[in-house]
Amino acid sequence: MNRAKKFRGYFRLPCLTIRGLVTCVVGVQGFDWRDALIDAAIISGLTFFISLGGDSVASMDHVLALKAAAISAGVQFFIILALKRGIGQVKKITH
Repeated sequence: MNRAKKFRGYFRLPCLTIRGLVTCVVGVQGFDWRDALIDAAIISGLTFFISLGGDSVASMDHVLALKAAAISAGVQFFIILALKRGIGQVKKITH
């Protein structure tokens, strides 16, 4: 059996899209960049504003807080894209 066919079921990633919950199969039918970019933008936007709010509660300097929030949002954006693309795989931990 082909290794790709054997492990095809493990590559199903749920995608939160504007149309509801859709199952994306990475590498089989192609990659939906539009939905991945929308998902990454939404999640990184949330990360930006949550980080900005936390920094303001901690009484950080405004410029420093904006820099920290922008860095955390940028990192989050590319992490989401990498996970949706299948570059970084989530492994299940068993005891």
